Amino acid sequence: MAQRRLRAGAAKVDITPDITKIRIQLGGYGARLNMPPRGAHDPIYARALALELGGQQAVIVAMDHLLTPWSLTRRVLEATGLKPEQLFIGASHTHCAPDSMGLNERMRFPLPGVGTFTPEFLQFTTERVVQAVQAARRNLKPATLQLNAAALPNLNRNRRGRRLIDPTMTVARLDDSRGKPFAALVVYAAHPTIYPHTMMEVSAEFPGVLQNTLERALGRDAVALYLNGAQGDVSPVADEGKDDHDRVQRYGAKLAQHAQRLLQEAHPAAPSLRIRQVQVRLPEAQPHPEFQESAGREYKVPEALLRQLVKDLMPETAPISLLSLGGLLLVGFPGEPISSLGLQTREIGREAGYRYVAPVALVNDWIGYILTRHEYLKGGYEATVSFNGPDAGEAIMQGVREGIRTL
Repeated sequence: MAQRRLRAGAAKVDITPDITKIRIQLGGYGARLNMPPRGAHDPIYARALALELGGQQAVIVAMDHLLTPWSLTRRVLEATGLKPEQLFIGASHTHCAPDSMGLNERMRFPLPGVGTFTPEFLQFTTERVVQAVQAARRNLKPATLQLNAAALPNLNRNRRGRRLIDPTMTVARLDDSRGKPFAALVVYAAHPTIYPHTMMEVSAEFPGVLQNTLERALGRDAVALYLNGAQGDVSPVADEGKDDHDRVQRYGAKLAQHAQRLLQEAHPAAPSLRIRQVQVRLPEAQPHPEFQESAGREYKVPEALLRQLVKDLMPETAPISLLSLGGLLLVGFPGEPISSLGLQTREIGREAGYRYVAPVALVNDWIGYILTRHEYLKGGYEATVSFNGPDAGEAIMQGVREGIRTL
């Protein structure tokens, strides 16, 4: 009979590239015009949490990057032997990471403001992420699980002028057989855009401060993973501080303080582990009518290249990745869902019996922003970086419903 006791292992690996050996572009803002960083303000990491129960295995990876291209996910799967449903790679969406489009084999257009595929960058990042995954799997040991969630007031806002927002922070804590925490998982929605485009050094931004602060609080060798929530229309409320560096530190520390409290007050959860991945067929790729006016202006994309760019960049299908651990359900979106879709996901999951439901952005692939039809037709920046038409959001949500129903 398969062992029914939960085992878990965690590890973190520095994924900061040596800019003297690999030419990278600093991602996040088109206004940077593909310029390389001047250096690293703080290191970026891949943090991995391996889980095993009853013969089932899964690995969650939290990566200090802008997004997660499928080419990286595929390479990690090939190197580790994991099945697609067993791997859950999420990007923090820091806007001061090396441009993740450099990891995207589909991005071969040399366009100002958008990184282009760089094979040596993909090779380097794959090797480091694989190291984190393998180390976490080697570190598997008996573990107990605690879960918690709460709304945090006045720390994020809807940047599209709506009052709708998801203020929920969701946490999980893994303790060893002596009751000592060795891993924590935090999900919270906010764009890491406290640093402006004039910041030209690599940085994990506030997610780095959050993770590093929690690791110090949890103790030696502990690993804290941050996954971004449904942040497609969400900005941080980070007004305190004398300059940008101070604001990043204060905001990250404030989130870490809330996370630490929730982790300390977390409730024991009976161990269970289920995984599922649903491939969603996307509507035909097409540039938004306002693309040239909005994103085209920022990223300086010639109109003649738009349709070919979108066609080549967007996949025909994209994954919805689901992982349930005890009473926690993580729902991974292959892009940046807006708040209303995240809230819908939480409602669907709770109706299915999950006490804690956390939508997670930028998992295992990237198709841009994921909007409702209403928000797509309303236009604005997020709509112009939504590449599969007005019905893409509903197609994704159908996949979410199917995934939860069949999990």
